[in-house]
Amino acid sequence: MTVNGEAIQDVGVLNMAPLKRSASFTISVDKVEVNPVIKYAEPLKDIAENDEEEWSGDEGDDFVEEVIIKGADWESVNYVVKKFSCEDEVTGMDVSDRYIVAQYFLDPVIDVFDRKSQRLLHHLEGHEYGGQAVQILGQILYSGSKDCTFRTWDLKTGKALAKVSDHKDYIQSMKVKEVCITGLGEDGEVTAAVTGGAADHLINVYNTNEDGALTKRFTLEGHSGWVNNIDITNTMIISGSQDCTIKLWDLETGELFQSLKQDAEISCLRLFPMLEGYVIFGDGESKMSLLDLGSGRTIHLMPNTLVGTGRYRRSSKYHDKSVDTFHVSDNGYIITASSGSKFVKIWKIENYEEDVTKTDVTELQILRDHTDYLSVIGVQKDTIFSTSGDGTIYLHRFPEGKQHYDMLRTQERNSVAVLYQGPQIGFAPTVEKPTVLCEGKLCKAGKSGLAKSSSSFEVCFALKPLSRSLTEGKLIVPQTILEDSEDDSDCEFVIEYVTDDEEDESDYDM
Repeated sequence: MTVNGEAIQDVGVLNMAPLKRSASFTISVDKVEVNPVIKYAEPLKDIAENDEEEWSGDEGDDFVEEVIIKGADWESVNYVVKKFSCEDEVTGMDVSDRYIVAQYFLDPVIDVFDRKSQRLLHHLEGHEYGGQAVQILGQILYSGSKDCTFRTWDLKTGKALAKVSDHKDYIQSMKVKEVCITGLGEDGEVTAAVTGGAADHLINVYNTNEDGALTKRFTLEGHSGWVNNIDITNTMIISGSQDCTIKLWDLETGELFQSLKQDAEISCLRLFPMLEGYVIFGDGESKMSLLDLGSGRTIHLMPNTLVGTGRYRRSSKYHDKSVDTFHVSDNGYIITASSGSKFVKIWKIENYEEDVTKTDVTELQILRDHTDYLSVIGVQKDTIFSTSGDGTIYLHRFPEGKQHYDMLRTQERNSVAVLYQGPQIGFAPTVEKPTVLCEGKLCKAGKSGLAKSSSSFEVCFALKPLSRSLTEGKLIVPQTILEDSEDDSDCEFVIEYVTDDEEDESDYDM
């Protein structure tokens, strides 16, 4: 065989029809007229004269409408990352405009850093063990420890202010908040401090002030498990426990209003800032739910989890294990973390305004900087503070007041068939609705379906032999490349997609 007079050795030749010689054409374009695609009602010259400025032509296809969202743009990928190291695993953390406070797992010292420079300001010594409950209010730091004590500190001077020892076991949780209670304090305005115990299952309620004094008011008994989380309104104390209940207490008298049984242990809890009268909480099955304080109704939020760029699978799980800490921003985003995960996740919450049962949560992005399991996160203004078992605190600062771009999100849902790693292995059942009403002990939400979150899932591939050649014409295989095995045969990978369109049942080859 010869090409341009040169001999070429035949290697792996397929049958190919002979090529046809192409013809040459000469076309005159001197008199070609093209009709405009867009017809203007007014000539461009007249438009420029009316607007008193010359049209530049820059407003073409590249024009992007300016979109600026209120607050931090948690959807942006243009965030800045910083980090610094602490002496031990950080299990308690709080952040204010000026301070970062770190409480350790074993070390009884509490470290106070400058928020902007991360410079160490104070070593607070006084506790006998570490802990996981710290909160800043003004210039006062409140801390609970495994030594069963509750303390206050002056953040300006680093001096200890007050100490009480009313718990019989670890202080597991804490909340300090300025509230208004008729008949208490001047004009009813007081600062309430509430602590929740571990094995003693107790809740202690105190009054405090700007001097850090602690005056005990009463003790609440009723939980049969660790009190993992506490929040406060002007009228109620809200507590979540490992006993799978959320209890509502009268802040003024300590009377138990309601005990609301849930379908899993409560791992984190706080008031929902987007809707008044609702609490949002996470549980041991990695679900997140809304609790209507008026009716006692619980609504499970079934998220759209990422299973590829722009593709989603609706699930019940936010992480592989329990959601242990989260933050809800005022502009409609949720930041979550789990002690069984190395990833911080950012979600968008939508469609809750008119009908809470239509609330839709969609995963946007995952922060993967940590190399060890997460312990706690905090959010201050435009920055996410997160720490893990290696003692490293990461700061992810997101833009404010910049051009906002929505994350790519396909309108197709449940687009990938995912293998369920449960007692009966098989494909995960499809979750169709964005919310599910909790049925208490009989509730099936989170008990089946997608067994893993977006950070750990398995997509199934099917293999099938090629029914035709992938090429047409001559295929030349260099002689220097040898087949690995005589048994190898051509094949192609096929991802089996489950689409929303019943008419589209074709496979997508790659």
